[in-house]
Amino acid sequence: MKKRRYTAEFKKEAAKMIIIDGTPVKEVSEQLGVPEGVLYSWKQKHLVELEENVPEGSQSPKAMAEELAQLRKELAKQKRMNEILKKTVGFFSNPE
Repeated sequence: MKKRRYTAEFKKEAAKMIIIDGTPVKEVSEQLGVPEGVLYSWKQKHLVELEENVPEGSQSPKAMAEELAQLRKELAKQKRMNEILKKTVGFFSNPE
C-alpha cells in the first residue's frame, strides 16, 4: 500500500478545522479521507507548533483550545436545557 503525502498547509487546515471550528475528528476524517489517528497527531503537532510561537504574557494555544472545548460542551448542555424548558412551558400552558 502506497503511503499518502500531505502538504504542510493541508495538515494545518485540517488541524484548524478540529481546533478552531470544533468540527469532530470523525467528520473531518470522512470529509478529507484521512484516518482519525493521523488527524489527532496533526492536531497535537499544530498545538505544539503554536506553543513555540506564543508571545510572552498571552494564554497558551493548548489552554485556549481546552477552554474552547469546555465552552462548546457547556453551550450544548444549555441548549438541551433550553429545549427541555420550552417543552415544559408548552406542556403546562396548554390546558386540555
